[in-house]
Amino acid sequence: MRIALCDEEQAENERLSGLIEQYAVEKSRDVRCTCFTDGRELLKEERYDLYFLDYFMAGMNGVELALALKEKFAGAVSICFLTNYENAAIEVINNRIYAEGFLKKPVDPALLYEKLDLFYRSSFDGHLSLRKGSGFETLRTRDILYAEAYGKHTRLHLFGETREYNYLLSEMESGPLSGAQFFRIHRSYLINMNHVERFDAKSVTLVGGETLPLKVKTFREVYQDFIFSRR
Repeated sequence: MRIALCDEEQAENERLSGLIEQYAVEKSRDVRCTCFTDGRELLKEERYDLYFLDYFMAGMNGVELALALKEKFAGAVSICFLTNYENAAIEVINNRIYAEGFLKKPVDPALLYEKLDLFYRSSFDGHLSLRKGSGFETLRTRDILYAEAYGKHTRLHLFGETREYNYLLSEMESGPLSGAQFFRIHRSYLINMNHVERFDAKSVTLVGGETLPLKVKTFREVYQDFIFSRR
């Protein structure tokens, strides 16, 4: 797992990277950190698996950097903000940024470990084994944008491709895609909440720009609960 840390205070970067390296040793996981003090330098790099961004930075602040990363990598970025600002979560939601969570500075090692465990499970241990014809295929849950009912089958829309499986959508909903990150917004669509770009009363737009009809009046509350559960 490749992690980028961006804080204008190098001492903060070094402290956090030290904690993450300690986590990697204790958990026997391959985790590598790269530190940046300027968001513009980070933007020159290839995509990292996870970003820890200081919320307040001179020049380019954390929200601006998150938006730029999201645009560069078509929304496929995982970000955790470092801040003591109480309204940070609201501003992040208003800017349509999905965040893995928020950590107060100085970072509590126990809370950091929880965030890393959660991210590691959802991104690296989150795999599905699905029937495909007479055999099976394995997919990562984070690669799924949404599931679509297609007769007696289900189409899974991934980043850049679509695959068809021998399941009813209701079977997917109660079985392989029964986790909290998946939600039924319409009788024909089950979306990955991690990939919501924006929504209004009638539709949900996912990262990449695809828009699906919304038929659940309580979606705003459900989505906000999902976002805040990751704090």
